[in-house]
Amino acid sequence: MTPPAATALTLSPILLGTLVTSAAVVAQRQLASRSRGLPASPLRLGYAGIGLLLLAVAFVSPLATVAAHYLLAAHLVQVTMVMGFAPPLLLLALPPRGDQPRLPAWIRRVGTGLVYPGVAIVLVNLVFFGWHAPVIYQACLDHEELYSVQQASLLGVSLIFWWPIVAPGGSGRSSMTSLMKLGYILLATIPQTFAGLVFALAHHPFYAGYAKAPRALGMDPMTDQQVAGACMALISKLALFAAFSVVFWHLLDPHGADGDTGDDGGPPDDHDDDAPQPVRPRAPAWLAMLERGPVIDEPAIARRDRVLTP
Repeated sequence: MTPPAATALTLSPILLGTLVTSAAVVAQRQLASRSRGLPASPLRLGYAGIGLLLLAVAFVSPLATVAAHYLLAAHLVQVTMVMGFAPPLLLLALPPRGDQPRLPAWIRRVGTGLVYPGVAIVLVNLVFFGWHAPVIYQACLDHEELYSVQQASLLGVSLIFWWPIVAPGGSGRSSMTSLMKLGYILLATIPQTFAGLVFALAHHPFYAGYAKAPRALGMDPMTDQQVAGACMALISKLALFAAFSVVFWHLLDPHGADGDTGDDGGPPDDHDDDAPQPVRPRAPAWLAMLERGPVIDEPAIARRDRVLTP
């Protein structure tokens, strides 16, 4: 079958439906927030706009066509958008739920189980590597709608993966501390790094569909696969690195402006010169610990009077 032109748009009903559904969910939450008298957050609207734009590029633009028919490297760039950048932005765009009707108990139990960190990280890797097994992925290349199902499912499991990190809407606490989030993010980088190295160092193409496809950008199949491996090992880590940086900064400065300490402006007590001074505003937690002073009294040192003899 002759592939479409590399500049053609991808108009898959499944991908268009996924894009419209994502936009509808974000819009519904925004409107529900407005109906409760809460002002629209420009920052959340910005997250929504960028996240939906990235999804549109990944699902509809010529990038999607090249990814599905010409280049494995383009596919990995597409996957980076679908799994790495769009999901956290869409979750950050969700305002709090407020007093909306509660979902049935069994749905809430299933949802809570899916976003449990251990389940989420296993699920996202099973789905990703399952779809990219050579036999299954070749079937996706041969059937456009199956490829679309793959992309929609990758978005779904990525939303589940990012949920414990983002804790969207501020309506509930994440089940992880900041240190746990750092470990979660670092653990998530390991499987894709290993897979990227396998792709980059392999001596034969994994997918016959790309090997037989017309050459795009002048890349032969092995060069394409090596670039794809580099994308998987490096570019796909950008979103995780950004999340790691934000969580790490919050770990250093968890209280922000709340760390301000009041001062009555009175004169200092002469007998309290050695007392710990208030930590300056926006000081990180580790600095507060250093400036707090010793938490255990130092043991008294026995002193022995010496008698001076002439």
